[in-house]
Amino acid sequence: MKKSATIVIVALLAIALVIPQTLAITSQGLFYRVEDGDRFYFSLESYDKEEIVYDEIFYIEIENASKPIPEPLTDLADLDYLDVGFYFQNGTSMGLLVLLFIFIPDIEYPVGNWSLINSLAITDLDDIIFPVHHDISINYRTDYWGYSYLSNSTDIETTVWIDYSTFDGMLSYYKVEYVNTTTSELISNWEVNRLSKHNMQWGCSDGEQFDFHLTMTGTDFGFHDLDEDFYLEISEDGLPIIPYTMTEWDHIPYIGGDLYWANDTITFDPFLSYSWRVAVPIGNWSLLDDFIDDKPLPANLTLDDSNPWFWGYSWSDITSGDILVEVHTDYFKLDGILARHSVTFTNTTSSVIVGTISIERDGIEQYTDGTAPVLNHPNDLEFVEGTENQNITWIPTDSYPDDFEISVNGVVVDFGSWTSVTSIVLDLDTFSEGVYNCSIIVYDIAGNYATDSVLVNVTTAPTTSGTNIVDLIMDNILYIAIGAGAIILIGAVVLMRRRS
Repeated sequence: MKKSATIVIVALLAIALVIPQTLAITSQGLFYRVEDGDRFYFSLESYDKEEIVYDEIFYIEIENASKPIPEPLTDLADLDYLDVGFYFQNGTSMGLLVLLFIFIPDIEYPVGNWSLINSLAITDLDDIIFPVHHDISINYRTDYWGYSYLSNSTDIETTVWIDYSTFDGMLSYYKVEYVNTTTSELISNWEVNRLSKHNMQWGCSDGEQFDFHLTMTGTDFGFHDLDEDFYLEISEDGLPIIPYTMTEWDHIPYIGGDLYWANDTITFDPFLSYSWRVAVPIGNWSLLDDFIDDKPLPANLTLDDSNPWFWGYSWSDITSGDILVEVHTDYFKLDGILARHSVTFTNTTSSVIVGTISIERDGIEQYTDGTAPVLNHPNDLEFVEGTENQNITWIPTDSYPDDFEISVNGVVVDFGSWTSVTSIVLDLDTFSEGVYNCSIIVYDIAGNYATDSVLVNVTTAPTTSGTNIVDLIMDNILYIAIGAGAIILIGAVVLMRRRS
């Protein structure tokens, strides 16, 4: 495999993709994600019956995360708890108020193997929970792991709920209730909820792999043609904690990872260096907009137009040697990982492009698609009310179909997903007399759409041409009665004459 390092790139690009990892992963896959100085903010609400006692914001600061994890870990009681400090939002110590957390045996757990933590908890929790307790219930979900239990003393029953984030292992939720068992009256309670100031999170997972296609052109300054596939693999412990407070772009942590060619050999070529980040946190794109707007350099940095799937920016700068570097980078909003990245190097003296780098992530074609679906146009319809087997059949076509919506006179009557070249049918058999505007709109994944409308006129059933026998009888009942009476009278006269 040829290297694509060039004089221009090597001289100008210095941002590394891999950050050093200070803590090793055990043979069981456990490690502490937190680091010294990390802060986690919480709200605290405490009530005495219905009267609030505390309503505060506080934070827990990691003071020593360099605690060894037993190798192997066979008992949760063997974990050496991390050193942490409890502080109010203004930085003053919480003092004796930390006694509220007496029911929590550990503020932090190692991550990487929650199945192991969960299995150990089944047998070990009983020994590490401080008060006399009963009815331990363990809850293991995708994002959270935790447990609850009861504790009784005299006429008071204490219920405790505790949750930890499976991402960073830090306490996420904590609630304690005191109930008088004689009167069933709630005596007091407190609740702690973890805060997320910026509502941001990483959209990828440890060890996840992302595939890209690289094309490179140029003949000067060490550039050469290149057309290769490579992949980015996120480090097993490569997802750092997102700071609670961020005020600028450079506060966004770097994700650790390695680049490999498609044949699994590692690449050290710096073709991603101009991207600044291989990933950004998701969940608050307006905050990232502000970071880009406030970034002082480069001076001509501009944000891309709003897009439902991508967030990105462009910038240019002239380097030493009169090389104009023009960069565009965007990220996929579903996971925050780099989606597209291009760099053009132009000699400003000769106006000749000396090299280009173009990188596009695999699997985003449906989101970059600019072609609208194709939709047939059924003829307008007119039929008599009550006629059966009346319908409108639309057949949309697109490479990346998504959703559809049907409305009748502006009211949505059907919606859902659709498949290319598969009929979408609106049944008209139940339509009563009237005129109807039946419309459909079909979307593809990228948000392109096509619409169509069919006018339906349902007419009243015509009067039957033949005379209804019942109506005929009812309309002439008097004449029928007179005629019948005359016939009976004549018959009686004839009969009497014959007898005489």
